[in-house]
Amino acid sequence: MAEEHKQQGGNILGLQTDELAGLSAEELTQNPTAIKMLLHYYRQLVDDNTSLKNDNNTLKTYVDAYGRQKSNSATGAILLAVSNISIGFGVNLLSIDNTWPGVASLIVGVSLVFTGINFSFKKG
Repeated sequence: MAEEHKQQGGNILGLQTDELAGLSAEELTQNPTAIKMLLHYYRQLVDDNTSLKNDNNTLKTYVDAYGRQKSNSATGAILLAVSNISIGFGVNLLSIDNTWPGVASLIVGVSLVFTGINFSFKKG
């Protein structure tokens, strides 16, 4: 967005913008065309500044969203790893005829799986 104004080459209404700084106050007060050109140049700078501020705010929003997504993914990965351990203990306890502790560990593991998947795919 902001590159469009840079590619114009600094030429506003036929006057090089680099030369505007060389004009004296007397030259500006006696030259309405130069005053108009200076005001157009100022307006273009204000528009460029507004555009850059909008771009900056948009990019900050993207960075914040990425940080939240990264945190949620890490939390989900940890929960999924812990759930695998719990499910493993549950299956091991069920296979040696220790029913209630095995079922309890299995239920905890499965609930951690659903919570971990929820965190992994959570948006915003």
